[in-house]
Amino acid sequence: MGELLDGFGGKVSGELIKAADWNGMLAKVEELLDAVAEELGARVDALEGRATDLETRMTAVEQRLDEAEPMLDTVRSRFRRLDLNSATTTFAIGQRGEVIARVTALDGGSLDLSDAATRPWVDFVTVWGTLKAARGFTSRGGAGDQTLSVQVNAAGEARVLIRAAHAEAFAEEEEDEIEGFLSTRPQAGSASTIADMILGANTPRDGNLSFAYQAISREYDRVGAGQPVFQRYLDTYYLTQPSRSTGGFTSVFTQRWRDYRATVMAFLKADSDPTTADGALASASIQVTFRDWIAPWIVVDYLPGIAGLQVEYGNRFRNLIGVDLGLTMGNIVEEVNDIVLGKGILGKQRDLLAVDNAIGGLRFDADPPPFMSDLVQAVQSATLVAHAMFYSQAITPGGEAAAKGFEAVAGSAVKASAEAGRVQQALIGEVDSKLAQATDSLLSEMKVSQVAFQEELLREDGPILSVQRDVQAFSGTIQGMQTALNGKANVELISNIIGTLPR
Repeated sequence: MGELLDGFGGKVSGELIKAADWNGMLAKVEELLDAVAEELGARVDALEGRATDLETRMTAVEQRLDEAEPMLDTVRSRFRRLDLNSATTTFAIGQRGEVIARVTALDGGSLDLSDAATRPWVDFVTVWGTLKAARGFTSRGGAGDQTLSVQVNAAGEARVLIRAAHAEAFAEEEEDEIEGFLSTRPQAGSASTIADMILGANTPRDGNLSFAYQAISREYDRVGAGQPVFQRYLDTYYLTQPSRSTGGFTSVFTQRWRDYRATVMAFLKADSDPTTADGALASASIQVTFRDWIAPWIVVDYLPGIAGLQVEYGNRFRNLIGVDLGLTMGNIVEEVNDIVLGKGILGKQRDLLAVDNAIGGLRFDADPPPFMSDLVQAVQSATLVAHAMFYSQAITPGGEAAAKGFEAVAGSAVKASAEAGRVQQALIGEVDSKLAQATDSLLSEMKVSQVAFQEELLREDGPILSVQRDVQAFSGTIQGMQTALNGKANVELISNIIGTLPR
């Protein structure tokens, strides 16, 4: 249109339009219209070709849709949508994580589940822990309860609870009690529950956990009718996996948490019959995390907390030391049996550690009893054996909970000491007897020797009788000399006398 403006524009008001101008303008307009019509014709031809091609393709699509429609109807009627969710995905061991499976139509619409007999089932599988159906749901368990089939309800829901593996043996009411305790606040005015403190702490040694640990220890040591549920729960954990709270690698788990990531998978089935050939109608998975606080509590807080017990037991043992080893050991065995009576396995292990340290740390104002070293060695050997015996008795069907190992070893040590004393006395008696016999034999030999010596001295040709004869002869000579002297001097006689004297 710019050409018309350039050629015929520029007129002012009152100026007449000439015929030539008008005719020229019409001719130009006609020329432009012809050009437009030609261009439009070309474009319409192109569109007609494309429309023909599109029509062909639409026909093919319609044919494929006709073929797919029965398949879509089958998919819609057969397959479902399965969604898994949980109110929270982090739990402390002792709590139960609830996983909710919701079944809907493939497009998310609701299903007609009014007939309970035709409601589908959900097969749950977990790689950690065990499963149990929530209250009110029909279920079929599997080996170890790591697999579980649950029928959906009228609302299209199936709910399961996941918990630690060692909790499988506990009844519903007992699990409620354990979970209820973890939901309590460790002290008045606390804003967090015990479980919240555990889940919120950065490490097992976090200072904020001290109140939680103290509350757990009090609950574990609580004495009640039978064995308290919480005590049995922690003991069961220890019995099923003792390596997590003992051994050289436990220090790792005192510096960081041990969190178990449990993957729960769900498969929707038309029924609960394992022989049904139909595959899963839908599938889904979810991950939840469980924090192991029991092993850190044992290693960080419970077992090390024996300082007060050590002082108490030391004072009790000091008052039980009697006049001999046997009496003293009997008193201590009875006291140890009283100490561990009614305690859990972990409580007994802790008490034995305190007993061991207490007996070894005893000090006396005066000299200790002469048998003190034997007593300490016997008690410490007994505690060493009792540690293992308590565990073995707990996992042995019908095993006793009494401190039989401690008593047996301690008694054996006393018997050994007493036997050593008896042997010592026997040896002393034997030595005394042999010494007496040797003395008597020596005396007898001395007597015989004396008689023989006497006989040797007194024989006819012996020295004594010879001397005696010489003395008698000399005595006779002296008497003769005395007679002669009394008479007169006789030189010849004196000479003879002198000649007779022994030289």
